[in-house]
Amino acid sequence: MLLKAILINLLLLGVYCTLITTGAAPADRGFSIAIAGGICIAMHVVINIIAGLILLVMGKDEIAKALLISGGILAPVGFVSWLILLSIFG
Repeated sequence: MLLKAILINLLLLGVYCTLITTGAAPADRGFSIAIAGGICIAMHVVINIIAGLILLVMGKDEIAKALLISGGILAPVGFVSWLILLSIFG
């Protein structure tokens, strides 16, 4: 379950980073990555942590731990990918 949650979250990160990068006009690409990418990554991490805490309170320990660990992994990976995209296109 843990590996599946991590892979799904990393896949989602890749999908919306790709959509933000390719969907923006070339002149505004750096600004779009800075604002939209930062907001999406932050919301993704917060949603994982909130869902993990709610499931932990409900007693579903396996799924809750998977989401909490996935959120913890997603925070530094998302931040580094955001910085790399910003340095390339910004």
